[in-house]
Amino acid sequence: MNSTEGLAYGALFVLAITLLLTNHFILATVAIVPYVLASFKYSFPKQKEKEPSGRNH
Repeated sequence: MNSTEGLAYGALFVLAITLLLTNHFILATVAIVPYVLASFKYSFPKQKEKEPSGRNH
């Protein structure tokens, strides 16, 4: 994650919390969805593609 992505995720988090505290639950949900999707992007390690074994049967 580069610094721009980190700043964007931080802004989404602050926006979501602020909207929740001001009772704007629908808008807070809209702000939380991309935050959660982004967290899934970095939660799982990138899997390597399987390399061919070199054998042809």
